[in-house]
Amino acid sequence: FFFFFWGFLQVITQNTPSYKTAGKMLEDKRRNLFWTPCATYCIDQMLEDFLKIRCVGECMERGQKITKLVYNQNWLLNLMKNEFTQGQELLRPTVTRSASSFTTLRSLLDHKTGLRRMFQSIKWISSRCSKTGEGKEVEKIVLNATFWKKVQFVMKSVDPVMEVLQKFDSGGSLSMPSIYYDMYRAKLAIKSIHGDDARKYGPFWNVIDNHWNVFYHPLYMAAHFLNPSCRYHSDFVAHTEVVRGLNECIVRLEPDNARRISASMQISDYNSAKADFGTELAISTRTELDPAAWWQQHGISCLELQRIAVRILSQTCSSFACEHDWSLFDQIYNQRHNRLAQKRMNDLVYVHYNLRLRERQLRKKSNSSISLDSVLLERLLDDWIVEEEKKALLEDEEIHCNEMEQVETYENAMIDYEDGSIETRKVSVEEVTLGDVNVNAANAGVDSDDDADINFFEDEMSD
Repeated sequence: FFFFFWGFLQVITQNTPSYKTAGKMLEDKRRNLFWTPCATYCIDQMLEDFLKIRCVGECMERGQKITKLVYNQNWLLNLMKNEFTQGQELLRPTVTRSASSFTTLRSLLDHKTGLRRMFQSIKWISSRCSKTGEGKEVEKIVLNATFWKKVQFVMKSVDPVMEVLQKFDSGGSLSMPSIYYDMYRAKLAIKSIHGDDARKYGPFWNVIDNHWNVFYHPLYMAAHFLNPSCRYHSDFVAHTEVVRGLNECIVRLEPDNARRISASMQISDYNSAKADFGTELAISTRTELDPAAWWQQHGISCLELQRIAVRILSQTCSSFACEHDWSLFDQIYNQRHNRLAQKRMNDLVYVHYNLRLRERQLRKKSNSSISLDSVLLERLLDDWIVEEEKKALLEDEEIHCNEMEQVETYENAMIDYEDGSIETRKVSVEEVTLGDVNVNAANAGVDSDDDADINFFEDEMSD
């Protein structure tokens, strides 16, 4: 994703090693080019790593058992929506796969009372499903108070980061001016929520710290410093990395040495809110105006610094909107549809992508969180709907289709001999039977899911 503004080129990609290496090479070759990691991708990686925390993984696993049972039983789904959730769904697809898992877990917590009532109702108790092993297991999960305490604990820990991600997806404003500050506050919020108890917030902080170096990018640091709503906030601290990032941006964005010096000297006026920075209008609009617009209006006495500030604050830090188009392309052009004509495939991508744009516009007008595009986003929640056996069958179907194509090739294999003659030979495909596969009977048991294995801050957590 390329963003060009006022002689300033920014390249935004995922934060993988190959992209980082390519970005470094581009920066070394072109002085006015910045490579930045996509903030949305980095935050999504945090959420993905949150899933590896033991208590989070347990909650997700149990939550998925609930939704799989409900969404694979039509009568139960209708019962839930008609009598216990006021027509609302449990599934809440959102911007990414990992984020969708957490929003769905939040939905389960929001519908805790309705779900508990449903699994205690006469209609459920008298149903055949309630007598099955799966039904008994899910009922036990829903009626288990410890499960809901753990879900509440997980969501309290993750919500601050989720809010940052959803803010970027809203499309309301460019995110460069606030990304560093938003993530910094999210980290502090997690600590505060748990009463500064390192045992509780520690695992989540460790995940954030593993990705935190991404937000030390010079552009993020400079944008944080030049954002008036951050700089003039009472808790602002000019950390070393912030000042260093600002200095680097001044050097790289201003080739003229005299203007660099002028811009550096003008920083003191901005820090002290002197001249036009300290007028009544400038002070009252620090948090109201877009940061770049604020500088255009009130930075008129510091033109060199104003020029740099506007260029930095006009940037975005996420390529997610652009990547949505490619994710749709990948979704449509998969193994099942790889024979689509080019025009038809382009039409499908066009229709799907514009449906999402329309949904976003409608959400802005109605201020509603209900997604009109849930069907298109169900792929983000297949772990919450599709049972493992069915998922395996779908994968086998794709493999079978590919094998059939290979069989057609093998059956008419052309063998080219040294003397130039060619022979067409039938080639058989060996069958693999169950007898060829070794199964370890000792590992074929069923895992227990008793409350005894739930032992994560059980005493400290409360409803």
